[in-house]
Amino acid sequence: MVIRYRHARQEDVRVLERLFEEFSRWQLERSDSIRKAIDNPDGELLVAEVDDKIAGFIHQVFFEDPLHASLNSLITDLFVKEEHRKKGIGSELLKRALETAKTKEVKEVHVTTREENHRAMKFYEKHGFDRAGVLFEMNP
Repeated sequence: MVIRYRHARQEDVRVLERLFEEFSRWQLERSDSIRKAIDNPDGELLVAEVDDKIAGFIHQVFFEDPLHASLNSLITDLFVKEEHRKKGIGSELLKRALETAKTKEVKEVHVTTREENHRAMKFYEKHGFDRAGVLFEMNP
């Protein structure tokens, strides 16, 4: 098994769209959003390939935070296909995203997950993240 990590490319859009659907279970047209995420200079979309097939991804966006007077980032999504979990792929994707954040001199990296996603919470805590607040959502 050969695992490679790289930045997503435009030719990955269809595969990423299927992975995002599997990750979210929402039937949405995502190809335009994925294309924009790949090209966004204020973000990073990394993929993990197992034997030349995309098995997971991480998406991070960078933003200027006036409260902290610094650049911060938000990891919006991290997903590894079920059959490729427990192999260190998610940890390596996160490590690489954090390396980019460090290179960009990000002060804080934020990540969110659903309250019921205890596996994700343990994963982020294992990697040094602290619970720092509550996230609210609305659809305007």
